Amino acid sequence: MSKRSDQLFAFLVEIAENIAQATETFQRELEQGGDFGALASRMKTYEDKGDELISKLISLLNNTYITPLEREDYVMLATTLDDIIDGIHACSVRFTLYDVTGSTPTMIEFAKDIHRSAKEIQEAIRKLNERKLLQIREHVKELNVLEKHGDQLLHAALRSLFAESKDAIELIKLKEIYEILESVTDRCEDVADVLESVILKNA
Repeated sequence: MSKRSDQLFAFLVEIAENIAQATETFQRELEQGGDFGALASRMKTYEDKGDELISKLISLLNNTYITPLEREDYVMLATTLDDIIDGIHACSVRFTLYDVTGSTPTMIEFAKDIHRSAKEIQEAIRKLNERKLLQIREHVKELNVLEKHGDQLLHAALRSLFAESKDAIELIKLKEIYEILESVTDRCEDVADVLESVILKNA
């Protein structure tokens, strides 16, 4: 396999590693209840790094005549991976815009699920790099489980909010944040769907 083809996979590995680091930081900061302004800045740094890696991947893809996977698969993996970091950055920005001063147990639970999903994706992309396609399915399955848990978590959180909240503004703020976090678990499942498609085409 050509060096360019190897580098395409290497970029995917780097993108997945960047997401795993970003989600780990996101989870840790929510658990510690740190400075949300600083958190938004750190998430922006991860987002910028991801954008740079994706730009390099696309540029290399455009200059590579024969690729191990279909070109659209590289593009779909890159864009769906990018959506994950975009989502957690968007959430961190809401913390500052809405002057959120502390984490809720629901936020922390979402952050844990998102980081678990990122680790599953990281392992799946490593196996894609090693051409161990059929082994990726175990990670696809776990990503689907985590996405379903995100749905359940959102439903339970919204029920609790509407039943217990006395402050309509606070309810609106938390509702939007929870919905953004749940959408990030959806984006993780989108990556799983692309990986499943890659397996079907190439295994």
